[in-house]
Amino acid sequence: MSDRLLFCDGQQFLDSILPVAQEVVDQILCSTTTDETYKDGRWCGFSADNTVFAPGESYKPFVKVANIIAATAKRLSKDTDQQVRDAQWVNYHIQRPPFLDAEGADAPDCLLGITSFAKALENNPSLPEDKKEALFWLQAVAAVEAKHNLDHSDEKLVRRLLGHLRVILVEQKDRRFVLGLALSHTQVSVWLQDRTGVLGMDKPVNIHEEPAKFVQIIAAFAILPAHRLGFDPTMKLSREPASPIHTYRLKATEPDQFNLDSYKKNNYAMQWVIETGNGIYVTLKTVSLPTDRFSASGSIVWAVIPYDERDKCRDEWQIFVLKQAWRLDGKESEGALYDYLQQASGDTSSSEDARYLGEVVHSADVTVDGKLDNTHDLIRCGLQSAPLPDGQSPRLGMKRRRLTSEEEMLEMGHIKIVSASDIRKLQPRRVIVPEKRTRTRITFKVFGCSIQFYTSLSELIQCLLHCVRGHRFAFIHGVLQCDISPANLLIALMCSSERLQPGFVRGCLIDLDHAKRIPKVADRQVAPEVHDTDDLQRLRSISLRLQTVTVTDDVLARALQVTKIDYMVPPRMKADVIVDRAGPTVGYVMAALHYTKKYNTYTDGVCTPESLGWDTRLLGPPHLPTTTPQQAAREPRSGTPPFASAMLLNPDGVSVNAWQSNLRRRSVLHDAIHDIESFFWVLLYLCITRSGPGGDQREDLNDNFREVTDNPEELERIERLRHVVHCFFAGSIGTLAENKKTLFEEETMFETEVLVHIHPYFAPLVPALQQWWDLLQLAYEFQGYEYHDIHNRVIDLLEKALQTLRTWSRRDLLLQSRRRTR
Repeated sequence: MSDRLLFCDGQQFLDSILPVAQEVVDQILCSTTTDETYKDGRWCGFSADNTVFAPGESYKPFVKVANIIAATAKRLSKDTDQQVRDAQWVNYHIQRPPFLDAEGADAPDCLLGITSFAKALENNPSLPEDKKEALFWLQAVAAVEAKHNLDHSDEKLVRRLLGHLRVILVEQKDRRFVLGLALSHTQVSVWLQDRTGVLGMDKPVNIHEEPAKFVQIIAAFAILPAHRLGFDPTMKLSREPASPIHTYRLKATEPDQFNLDSYKKNNYAMQWVIETGNGIYVTLKTVSLPTDRFSASGSIVWAVIPYDERDKCRDEWQIFVLKQAWRLDGKESEGALYDYLQQASGDTSSSEDARYLGEVVHSADVTVDGKLDNTHDLIRCGLQSAPLPDGQSPRLGMKRRRLTSEEEMLEMGHIKIVSASDIRKLQPRRVIVPEKRTRTRITFKVFGCSIQFYTSLSELIQCLLHCVRGHRFAFIHGVLQCDISPANLLIALMCSSERLQPGFVRGCLIDLDHAKRIPKVADRQVAPEVHDTDDLQRLRSISLRLQTVTVTDDVLARALQVTKIDYMVPPRMKADVIVDRAGPTVGYVMAALHYTKKYNTYTDGVCTPESLGWDTRLLGPPHLPTTTPQQAAREPRSGTPPFASAMLLNPDGVSVNAWQSNLRRRSVLHDAIHDIESFFWVLLYLCITRSGPGGDQREDLNDNFREVTDNPEELERIERLRHVVHCFFAGSIGTLAENKKTLFEEETMFETEVLVHIHPYFAPLVPALQQWWDLLQLAYEFQGYEYHDIHNRVIDLLEKALQTLRTWSRRDLLLQSRRRTR
């Protein structure tokens, strides 16, 4: 994500984000003056002079004063079911819970917390430490970070506060945005974190000299509707048999006390009742969650059933998939893309492949309080950024926790591979227009599990094949998915309320959240060029290699057309296309012929377009007519890093030259082949990191791998395996990019350094993986017919692999039957 840290006028921020009626502010200030909470121009408990003291000492007087102001505001205002019901400002700096001092913990010392969650922590001391920490974050309405002097240019202060806000937004699934306070013994400022980034006040408030503003800030947290504080009123916590409840309406006492059973094992299992535009659903489980790697889209996916079916027998449930995300404005919605493809499925003969794409029941933008839920109008109230004085801009490079486990690596999620830092450095005196995002929800008919939970090799390859076919259907109709990963390749278990029987499950490609429109294949097709017979004869006479095979003129003409693309006349030389392109043209023919012979697809003594699979059309560039090639080349390249194409990971390009064609590298425009390469990385990842059906990880990759064996040779093998996993799947983006690039540029490395680490269970897939790799090498080097017809080539090799697996399976069953009869 490309995040932005922006500032706006402080008074406008308070009046728009935290509005409180002036008469209420005046009454609270009068009350606090009467009881001497505010006396002689200072709030009680704060030092009466400018004595330097530790920042943590600000929390004690702040909490005392804030709770008095909040209680007074509650007393003066009518309580409604839209408000946060029972919350207190809490000072954890005085008595910090032990679980917050664990290694890696970085929690706020002070926050506004929902009392019910705090009570659950107090009443269950035997809870595991990690669960206590999770509940700690669930209670937070707002976080506070204190320093002796409040300075917006203080990188450490801003980083810590915004880090807390991000964690709250990630942990609390019913939060749309989060507010936080930066505090000193004399000043306070308010910050807002949403899916666009961060918005802060340009100047802090002096709490002693401007007591009314301080009262307004604290009172707003007490009496504003919860959705004005970032909560989602369309989501309630399920707590059967009692009726569902908003988390912000929980109390410290029965009957609305937080029940620890609601939390169950983890955040994935917490159940919600969600109101959508086409009905109310109750979640069964969370299929995917954003991790601590804060993402702009904030995509969450649940398995759900209609709320009124919750009491039915499980076999009668209609299970759907509900997805929520924050869509970037100006980008076509995911729902619109699905609707377009579903309509296309009824208009073409290739509609059978459409069944391997997710099918949408309903798609709509979310509304809150009758208004469209977006970052720019509803959340930020249309506030514009204001320039800060020189030297007041924090220089932030937000640190991300290093991914250390396979689970975290898998959940890295889609990100812009070539992007700015998390929070771009704000230039002084510069006004920035923030991104605009709108919250949307989509309900799908299909339900299933990730492809990594396959039950057999046949099921794995069959579902992968189906997903490639679904991708081909979308591609043909001008939609490129752009984010292939295990999470987006589904083994469909239910579709349209029909439960699929074992052996009849199908693969399903989902998630068009990052898809883009490109021209339809029919509009990209390039007609074959007609070449003069004399030119082709000259080509034959130049190359001795053509004398060893029988090649038709049509093959030579097609190869020449490919190698002429981006042809440039050498400096200070007269153009002679035939002479200049003879080497790569013949090289392309010989490379394609070698590939077809190697994989038993060459059946004729004469080399024809049909025998090479060249009886298709080349395609033009994958960008819309409204976009220039230069603009398309500058578009952000995207994907889930462990499975992203090497070409997209390396903006400087990758030289694939296994056949010494020495063709000039072209600008990389995200096309079908890059997604097909991602399918390859998904399969390779499973074959290297898994040990059998069900997605079990190899013991070699566990942290205690040294306990598995003390054999030096075996330990060395395990170390090499773990190194391969790090280099190609679990390392940083830079590590992944460099190693994938090297793999393509050193043609034998794949077989000798990577393929040898396939788990024995996946041995039957080694030929398919080797062929797929050779196909990618051939396609990328010449960017010809294999490049543009990549779907059909991969579908053929997967069908071949599936047929081999089924033959072996039948043979194994026959052998078992014979053993039983002996």
